[in-house]
Amino acid sequence: MTIYMQSLRTKTIHQAQLKLSKHRELGELSNLNVFEVADLLDKIRKANTKEVEENSLFFSVNMN
Repeated sequence: MTIYMQSLRTKTIHQAQLKLSKHRELGELSNLNVFEVADLLDKIRKANTKEVEENSLFFSVNMN
């Protein structure tokens, strides 16, 4: 189950980064609005935060 969640998180981050990259390249011609861009950035930040939390939890469990 954890491997599946990590894979899903990685896929979500990759897709969000790809959309943001396209948005950056297109500039004003991009069809993304401010709210969609903010949502993509939030997805990336939340996924990275969860990954750090899981890693720190795993590390603390292994230390005990």
